[in-house]
This record gives sequence, C-alpha cells and structure tokens, in this order.
Amino acid sequence: MNYSNGPIGLFDSGVGGLTVARAIARKLPKESIIYFGDTAHLPYGEKSPDAIRTFSLRICQHLIKNGAKAIVIACNSASSVAFEYLEERINVPIFNVIDPLIDELQKMKPKGIGVWGTHATINSKVYNHKLEKLLPGIPVYPLATPLLVPLIEENHLNGEITDSIIQHYLKESKISNLDHLVLACTHYPLIASQISKHLDMRVTLLRTPTIVADWISIELANLGLLQKEKNTINHSFEVSDYTETFKKISGIFFGDGILLKEQNIWKSADSI
Repeated sequence: MNYSNGPIGLFDSGVGGLTVARAIARKLPKESIIYFGDTAHLPYGEKSPDAIRTFSLRICQHLIKNGAKAIVIACNSASSVAFEYLEERINVPIFNVIDPLIDELQKMKPKGIGVWGTHATINSKVYNHKLEKLLPGIPVYPLATPLLVPLIEENHLNGEITDSIIQHYLKESKISNLDHLVLACTHYPLIASQISKHLDMRVTLLRTPTIVADWISIELANLGLLQKEKNTINHSFEVSDYTETFKKISGIFFGDGILLKEQNIWKSADSI
C-alpha cells in the first residue's frame, strides 16, 4: 500500500481548525484532507484534560480508519494536553499546532510575547514552558480569552460585539510590554483582522495557519508522505453534531460545494 496517497487528517472542536485546513490545502494542492469538527463537545477549552484526551483519541481512531496517513491536531487546547498521549497510542505521524509557532517565535527574536488562548491551553502553561527553554529571559504574558470561541462559532466575525470583547481582552493584556502576540487558538485567525486594527503598529500578530502549513509541508516531505502526483482531490468534512453555522463558515473556506456530513462517532460500537 502506498501510504502517501492517503488524506491528511485534521480535527478540532469546531470551525477553528478550518483555518489550518485551508492553509494546508493551499500549501499542498496535491493533497486531500479529511476534517473532523467535534461540535458535539464544543468548546474543548472548557473541558478537562482527561475529557479532551478521550475525545481526541476516538477522533484519531476514526480518521485513521478512514485512511488518514498523518494527523494534525488543529486545536491548541488538544495540542496542549493530548499530543504526547496521542503520540503513544496511534500508529501514524501526528503533529500539533504549538511547536510550529514556538519555532517561528525563536526565529523572530521577540522582546515580549503575549499569548491568547482558551482556559485549557493557558492553564496547561505549555507555551510558557516551551518558550522558557528556547527563549530564556523573554517575558511571556498568557491570557485566557474564553469568550472568543463561542463568539466565532456563532459567526460573529466582526461588528460591535466582537470589537468590544477584543478591546476588553486587550485591556487585560500587558500590551505595552509586547511586541508579538500569539493567537493560541485556531479559531482566532477568523477574527485576526479585527484584532489587528486594535493593536499598536509595533505588535506583530502571528499568523498561525500559514506557519503550521509550512511546518506540516516540511515534515511530511521528510517522512516521504507527500503525494507524488496530482490525483483527484477529495476533501471530506465531518462534524459530530451538524450546525448551520459550521456549514456556512466551512463554505467561506472551501466553497459552497462542500459536502458536510454528520458523523456521530460516539454512538459507534467501537467507541471508547
């Protein structure tokens, strides 16, 4: 079997991971994608680490069963608390969305780093630990920004409500001490332009999807898992609980012609 012909599997709790999926589709146009949005358990950022690990493992098993040659955890919350757990339990290469950002920050020589993420990501302190090792002495200012995920999932990508919540979090951030801001949630790039307009010109906003896509491209090439020829591209999108909002936002990224399927893997006979 030629494993390089399989799709790249990605998963997130909802629509946020589509930002990474689109970036990968653009970077690797020969590759097919199978995406799973666990909308039944949204948001992961408010779940316990054990629950996130359980959901993530079941989704990985589902993606592998459907031919995924590699898996991208397109979710910072799951990347924070489940990556090593999953590495030990699945038999295909798996990647998180944190290491590419840490690598990029190391190249940028920041003086002060802000990190916005969910409670799960911020409480894990994964960014603090990794940055302390690679950029010792550089101050890191993490901030839990839990209102942003439900805002995005409800398709409030701009407007007064979005602006007021962003401004609220900027007041809580030590913004005067920052020159780089990490959006440590794959949902947040959907409102990156709204965040940018409130930032000081000297603050660099890291573009997570592009950084992750570049990283995945290099890693898959090193593993010999990239498609050699351009075959028929067959992207597949599944959710554990169908919502019209997910359908609408997925159409923004991949066009109105995508087929979105509800796949309740929690009811299957082999669920964990």
